[in-house]
Amino acid sequence: MLNSTSRKLALAGWLHVNAPDAYNNSLRLQKFLFLYEALCKAEGKEYEFSHLKGYERGPVFSTVWGDYTKEQEAFNIASRKQFEKLGDKIDAENAIKMAFIVKTSTDNELSELTHQFDIWKKQEPRIVAKEKQVELLDSDFQERDVQLITLLGNMYDVDQIIDSAIVHCNNKYYVFSTEDAKRLTEQHYDDLYKLSDNDDLINPVFTEIDSEGVLTFVD
Repeated sequence: MLNSTSRKLALAGWLHVNAPDAYNNSLRLQKFLFLYEALCKAEGKEYEFSHLKGYERGPVFSTVWGDYTKEQEAFNIASRKQFEKLGDKIDAENAIKMAFIVKTSTDNELSELTHQFDIWKKQEPRIVAKEKQVELLDSDFQERDVQLITLLGNMYDVDQIIDSAIVHCNNKYYVFSTEDAKRLTEQHYDDLYKLSDNDDLINPVFTEIDSEGVLTFVD
């Protein structure tokens, strides 16, 4: 028997369909769920913070974590079913934006990002002291959190995200237009791998191929 709410199952189903690589990583699934719900809350829309707990790597919806890790097959089926049933209630624009952030960041970057939210930081002493099942309080999601998630929500244009392709090389996520992605050669991939050691490149790395076939980075 699954304990996740129909809303969380539908959101997980959306991610399963639209970003399967992120769905198949439990940390990324949790980050997507939290960022999506946080953005909805900041925008005054329906949201759900129930069963939100503080873990060392950030906020975690405990019922989803339990279902996902212990009942994987049943969770996969139920999430797809609920997405088919409730998909029209999902804010597609918010989901696309938050999934893009999740897909273009490392696990550590995502954890560091969610550690910045007061809803987690308020309970940090208890969390780092290894206390279990630390409840994160809705009331601790305050103006600073609203500002942070609003900034993230305004960071990328949905049309730009849709017309993009992500190339993952080591710890870097290069973002190309779909047209430029078709022009990538074996040499380009070799160059991207070599550049992935450059600490000056911050994810996501927006990249273009100029008329001469040279890779260029876009600020």
